[in-house]
Amino acid sequence: MNWAKIAFRTLVTLMILAALFFYRQVLGHLIIAVIFSYILDPAVCWLEHKHVPRLWGVLTIYLLLAGAITFFSVRTIPAFMKQANSFIDILKQDGNLNAQLFLRIPIIENIYQYAENLDAQVPGFRLAEQMVAFLDSIRDYMARLPKFLMDNYSTIIGAVTYIGMTPLISFFLLKDKYRLRKGLMRLSTNRFFEPAIILLNNIDKTVGRYMRAMFLEVIAVSIMTTVALTIVGISNPILIGISAGLANIIPYFGPFFAGALAVGTVFFEGGSLIMMIYAALAMWAVQLVDNNIVYPVVVGTTIDMHPLVVLLTVLAGGWYGGIIWMLISVPLVYMSYTLIRVLYTNLKDYRII
Repeated sequence: MNWAKIAFRTLVTLMILAALFFYRQVLGHLIIAVIFSYILDPAVCWLEHKHVPRLWGVLTIYLLLAGAITFFSVRTIPAFMKQANSFIDILKQDGNLNAQLFLRIPIIENIYQYAENLDAQVPGFRLAEQMVAFLDSIRDYMARLPKFLMDNYSTIIGAVTYIGMTPLISFFLLKDKYRLRKGLMRLSTNRFFEPAIILLNNIDKTVGRYMRAMFLEVIAVSIMTTVALTIVGISNPILIGISAGLANIIPYFGPFFAGALAVGTVFFEGGSLIMMIYAALAMWAVQLVDNNIVYPVVVGTTIDMHPLVVLLTVLAGGWYGGIIWMLISVPLVYMSYTLIRVLYTNLKDYRII
């Protein structure tokens, strides 16, 4: 038994564990950056095959992305800010913000009148009074929202930093892809060198293909939702479309959230019942096309996860890291499962285990 090798490997393992503990706060940045890198890597490799140096290829892709984001922002942010400013103006009317404001919304007014009629027929029921109390509680929450944002400005700044650091980390992962791979290969012994290369290629192909497929799925659902809601005349179709595309990452539950968002938008803007039905039908049509055409073609096969596992994964992701982790928890768990499956298959083929 070679005690020197055992001591060395034990030392390396302890150093890796210490590094993971030290960098645990930025592991989220690294995971998102790896996903982002996998999505962009085919475009960078395509430019590289066209004899464009990898550094310039990465810079070109980043410039194209920056241009697309700038164009999209110029087209959508002014409308979004206009709606946000009108919402803030309502919040500033703290003294006048009461249940009467909500009762001006036609559908809520109809429900309130129905509650009053029911109270007149059933003495002591007081449904209308309870409805006013509920609307006042919503008023109180909305009035506290600006203060909540000010009190949690550090968290908001942290989220902005999180978004800003991810492309920077991805830049170095893309630029130094081959150097990082070579460094990983040096960690393996001669006996495991060939299996390590095959394993790394299989992981890269399987996980990378899945993440790129999910990215295309998000774009497809976002575009289809935007077009469908525009056709039926729902306001803010772009914002709802983007939200629906991101929510669609979560199997089973994401589409319900997207549908509720579209119907809720019509509801709070005082739209009629028929418009809410149109919104629901539009979202149903999007899911019909996605489930029967887009998803089978783009992703291939659906995520083989039981709905209960998906629900528990989403809840655990929300508890761990809020909305962002709720969105990425299911793909991360599925990719981890895929990685372990590929790892087990290859190690078994080479009779290492």
